Amino acid sequence: MDRFFTLMKREWMQHRTGWIVLTALPAAAFLVLGLLEGHGMQLTVQLDDHAISSIDRLPAALQTLGWSVATMAATFVLAALAVLAQLPGLARRDVQDRSIEFWRSLPTSHVQNVGALVLMHLLVLPGLALVSAMLAGQLVALVAIVTQQGPMAWLTQPWWSLLPTLLLVTARALLGLLLAVAWLSPVLLLTMAAAAWLKRWAVPVVVATPLLGVYWLDPRLPVPAVKLSLDRIGSEAVEALLATQAFKGVSFDGPRDLAAALPDLPTLLLRDATHVLGNAASPAFIGALAVATLGFGLLVLRRQTSA
Repeated sequence: MDRFFTLMKREWMQHRTGWIVLTALPAAAFLVLGLLEGHGMQLTVQLDDHAISSIDRLPAALQTLGWSVATMAATFVLAALAVLAQLPGLARRDVQDRSIEFWRSLPTSHVQNVGALVLMHLLVLPGLALVSAMLAGQLVALVAIVTQQGPMAWLTQPWWSLLPTLLLVTARALLGLLLAVAWLSPVLLLTMAAAAWLKRWAVPVVVATPLLGVYWLDPRLPVPAVKLSLDRIGSEAVEALLATQAFKGVSFDGPRDLAAALPDLPTLLLRDATHVLGNAASPAFIGALAVATLGFGLLVLRRQTSA
């Protein structure tokens, strides 16, 4: 385990600057835009049939929660784009720069090397980005509330209920990241394996394979298995990330109703977490992990044959 953690630390030291900049960028953008506006950023919030012209009309606690979620969402989008852009290159990194000869001389296995790389870039670094974004969101909320309503509005928030809610929002976001990556792991790891084995042909093959499966193979099968599998993977990943079940059947007529529902938000989040975990207890999830294991094995095999 010490060797495995050392390999994870290697990934952090090699990529930490880029991830720190990526994590700080959304919060910095919100702060700059908010200060330039003079009264904080003006956002439109839609609550059922009632539109609120700007977020500054919400109570301070809802502003804090809103800016925290907005900062996390923006950071997650950037993190996802960064991961998708890096994955093909990461699959062949040690072979391209010939450092694989050095890593092969160390007392670490290929499974450990590939495992540390996948774990850090798909889960640990994005997870750290989400946690950092939640903390940065508090600074964004502080500046926005103080600019709009003065320091007392920020200090007198119902922190006894707000802090547990923020912690649960963070935990739910991390759970969503874990489940989304698990559902998408067949696509992600097979893409990495294709990049490792096929090099520059990887992208055309990765794009063409599902298209052939959907438009050529599915019509020849009794059940369109490829399309159903891709739809299930995509829908489960989106549901895990967006917490769509949390507010199902709940309606708000205005800011007061939204503020009154704030103490119930932890219960709604726990209900949603139970729902997405229940979805993971299915043969489809096991099948997705099995295919992901195949992709992981192909990565390890390619690393062995390249050494």
